[in-house]
Amino acid sequence: MNAEEKEYLDFLRVKAHSLLKEKRVKHVEGVEALSAAMARVYGEDEYSARLAAMFHDCAKKMSLSEQLEVCEKYGYTPDEYERESESLLHSKAGALIARYEYIVPAEVSEAIKWHTTGKENMTKLEKIIYLADMIEPTRDFPGVDEIRREAARDLDSAVIMALERTIDHCRERGQSVHPNSVKALEFLKKGRKQ
Repeated sequence: MNAEEKEYLDFLRVKAHSLLKEKRVKHVEGVEALSAAMARVYGEDEYSARLAAMFHDCAKKMSLSEQLEVCEKYGYTPDEYERESESLLHSKAGALIARYEYIVPAEVSEAIKWHTTGKENMTKLEKIIYLADMIEPTRDFPGVDEIRREAARDLDSAVIMALERTIDHCRERGQSVHPNSVKALEFLKKGRKQ
């Protein structure tokens, strides 16, 4: 990363953090640091990883109706799961805010868009942001250390573990599992068998 990129990231970080509740800043900082580290390990662009990480939760403090307004404004039609859940919709609204209000590159907004559910055939950047959001240092849940260890060894394997954990957690709580998470898991597992 050159000095100009670093300076621009510092400027955008202030903007991105201003969109967050104060208690979420530490999480976003953890996601950014972990995303940057994983980008270096797995040969992804660190600048893009940091940018996606710092904006990944930029719509998190918005209400569901506010998130729906952002989606309508920028022409995104939420699916039936997203229309009912601000925790799912924030990734789509956040991707739109980052893309159209902060002019981040398309690949960065796509990584933000898929950081809650994943999807089939994720890019390396999408996998990094999905995983970093789940396992950054402030996260504490049964099995997180095992996923962290795997993330240092094998990106796809760690994403599989994270998706399985998310799907199991939703089912245990009686919540619907977004079909994109199931498709993401099936796609990655199928790729491992080939």
